[in-house]
Amino acid sequence: MNKKEWGLRQDLCEVGRRLYRVGFMSGSDGNLSALLSPDEVLITPSRLSKGYLEPYQIVKVDREGKKLAGDLPPSVELTMHLVAYEVRPEIRAVAHCHPPMLTAFTVAGKTLPAGIIPEMEVMFLGEIPVAPYATPAGPDLAESIRDLIKHKNVIILDHHGILSVGLDIFQAGMKIEHAEAAAKVIYYSRMLGGEKPLPEDRLQELAEIHERINKSEREIFST
Repeated sequence: MNKKEWGLRQDLCEVGRRLYRVGFMSGSDGNLSALLSPDEVLITPSRLSKGYLEPYQIVKVDREGKKLAGDLPPSVELTMHLVAYEVRPEIRAVAHCHPPMLTAFTVAGKTLPAGIIPEMEVMFLGEIPVAPYATPAGPDLAESIRDLIKHKNVIILDHHGILSVGLDIFQAGMKIEHAEAAAKVIYYSRMLGGEKPLPEDRLQELAEIHERINKSEREIFST
């Protein structure tokens, strides 16, 4: 095993620990993956806690989902990851987990409003779309995200958490933390009487910051 592969395996385990510790990956929930090469994907195994994984437990598969290395079965939601890599060839990592507040919003039939929180505008251009409900680990799950993930780095899965893509697994995990933090702020603001929109003339400034950050990240990861 070369240094790059071992490093990616360690990164998946580290992000799994972080998301587990903040309550986004209870029990054996969630799955993480990273692109090892144009033809190989590393993904977390099924039915194990992501908070206690070791690098040797990560599973290697090809782009069709065939296992190439590992003693454990890959995540049962592998196909969802493969679809994300298929439609977004520039990404290098995918993260899926179940942050409680974001999941509660969809269970209640609510969405996160745009134009409220500056960080949401900068990170997500104010909107995190919701994919239609599909049975977890079922055959329709991957197709439920196909169209939305073409244009968005983060999507909420109806009744089923969140999916995030990034240029590495740390970036994908960080976006999930930002999204869950935004959901908490919206929830608390509604308990206090309701959210107050940002001024319209400030939203364009935040959109420009979003584009500058994205451009800078693309340049960093392309070197």
